[in-house]
Amino acid sequence: MIRPARSRTRVGTDPGGNERMSGRALAIVVLGAVTMLLDGFDNQLLGFAVLQIVDEFGSSRAEFGWVFAVGFVGIGVGTALGGLVGDRIGRKPCLILAVLVFGTFTLISATTGGTLAFACCRIVAGVGLGMALPAVTSLVAEFTPARWRHLAIAVSIACIPGGALVGGLVAAAVLPRWGWRELYLIGGVVPLLLVVVLALVLLESPQFLAARGRPGDDERRAAVLRRTGRAVVPPAPDPIAAGAGTGSPRALLGRELRRDSLALWGAFFFSLLGVFSFFSWGPSLLQANGYSLAAASLSITLYNAGGIVVALVAGVLIGRIGSRPVMLALAAGAALSAGWLLLVPPVDGTTGITFVAQIVLHGGCFAGLQTVLYNLASHIYPAGIRATGVGAAGTVGRAGAITAALVAGGLVGAAGHGFLLLLLAAATLAGASLLLVRRHVPARRGT
Repeated sequence: MIRPARSRTRVGTDPGGNERMSGRALAIVVLGAVTMLLDGFDNQLLGFAVLQIVDEFGSSRAEFGWVFAVGFVGIGVGTALGGLVGDRIGRKPCLILAVLVFGTFTLISATTGGTLAFACCRIVAGVGLGMALPAVTSLVAEFTPARWRHLAIAVSIACIPGGALVGGLVAAAVLPRWGWRELYLIGGVVPLLLVVVLALVLLESPQFLAARGRPGDDERRAAVLRRTGRAVVPPAPDPIAAGAGTGSPRALLGRELRRDSLALWGAFFFSLLGVFSFFSWGPSLLQANGYSLAAASLSITLYNAGGIVVALVAGVLIGRIGSRPVMLALAAGAALSAGWLLLVPPVDGTTGITFVAQIVLHGGCFAGLQTVLYNLASHIYPAGIRATGVGAAGTVGRAGAITAALVAGGLVGAAGHGFLLLLLAAATLAGASLLLVRRHVPARRGT
């Protein structure tokens, strides 16, 4: 007796672990990663150029702080908006719109002549930067076979700090020779060129088309699947998806998802609280403890590098052993490394092996955890509300970043004990939130 083949993909649920990725699907995933690279690049431009900007505008860095804040607000609004738009009109148009917005307003920023006009451009550009994240997360999750999905998502999100690292290199070359306007010109033109490529190469997500179910979507979905070399079969029924509809924020707090949504939001909030506390005030703590400006700046590079490497390793492990043990291990590592910093604080101004190990370990665990939380968000929510769910979690996380900017600075004094206790508490609470999540990514069978 011949048994029916079992390797065909059930789009709308979980593609088989042995499914191969076509060239077109790989191109879509790569474009998502490139978008996140430019997202990270543009998001960090102000940090690199602020001294030149405030000097030209006749302001001070302290007075310019509110411009940083409105950018964070714009990103938070954009992340929520991008989730809603991505689940209503589709991932492709949402992503193209997002890149168009942040590219255009970054470019316009280069022409402004005062603080108010610059701040208005920054907040609108921030909306575009925020909108890109849920669209990319959903597209990568829905075009990548199960075997590689979690690594692909981790790579894409890790491109955000990667973009910041690239931005530092570009800024070091451009700012001394040409100035901040030329740096913003690069940050605007390159995304606008990417818009053309996205329009030509991207395909709409077949899972989104299956979940939306409008007239003609079945034909569009079949065409997408043929172009990506995937089997055309009806999506398996999902009780959560059936009651969620598409793009419904209320579904995130429905009976089936309420606990996981609240726990996920807690994990996002506390992880970004910890990460942005270090980003915002870690260098200041180090300088207060005798470190040079160069050494304090090096700490951010080490922190980001650790986060990128650990996120990629975690992405592989999540695809094999599931998200619960991996994420709890990262939260525990973030707490333990914060405890190490508290017990053996960097106070002597040296950048020896202990200093490097402390920063890389803490950044690896904390920033790595924050990155792979998007893997968990993309798994918890079905296709019809996936972008909405990712966007909501990202927005709550952004509230943690804003809290860090407002609160952590007051804890830097007294050798930074209060600041380091905040990092320890944030890591512990992120881990506790993850313990409450029920729909963790399961381990892959047969590995």
